[in-house]
Amino acid sequence: MADSTQTGPGESRIAIFGGSFDPVHRGHLAMAAVVHERLVLDGVIFMPCAASPFKSGTVASGPERLGMLEAAIRETGSEWATVSDFELHRPAPSYSWETAAHFSSTQPGVAWHWILGTDQWEQIDRWAEPEKLRTLLHFVVFTRAGAVVRDRPGWRYTPVEFAHPASSTAIRRDPGACRDWLTPGVAKLAREIYGQ
Repeated sequence: MADSTQTGPGESRIAIFGGSFDPVHRGHLAMAAVVHERLVLDGVIFMPCAASPFKSGTVASGPERLGMLEAAIRETGSEWATVSDFELHRPAPSYSWETAAHFSSTQPGVAWHWILGTDQWEQIDRWAEPEKLRTLLHFVVFTRAGAVVRDRPGWRYTPVEFAHPASSTAIRRDPGACRDWLTPGVAKLAREIYGQ
């Protein structure tokens, strides 16, 4: 069900934006802002993961990534955005369905959305408990211009075109050279964490 953004009476609309955020950069922030505006959301929760089942470990620690996210949100004045340490306190790896189930049960009056890229959308049937994800979440699928988002009958999703050059991998290699991709506070923390 592409671009279905209807909610029930009185429901608020919040998106979870999961990732390593190692470090968070202006691309992540711009992506969240686009979703907030396009889908008329009440908020976006940045959710740094302890360890993704599909990736190796992070360089920055959980508290360091939390600190960078909090600095980025504060410096950009993104009052609609918050950070959750929920997954950092759970045993790794981080499974999205467990996070979705937790937030759905503790905040039942919310239409929960989940932000992800087309690469993740292509393999979402390989994620743990895909049927629970389909039931609990409305997906926001980011795609680059011209890319086609696969239709998944029975799934609620909205494709959103977006592109930004920032790369967490490049930032870790040389935070100083990539400082334009970071807010000032994150740039300072990144130099301390990654060196240079």
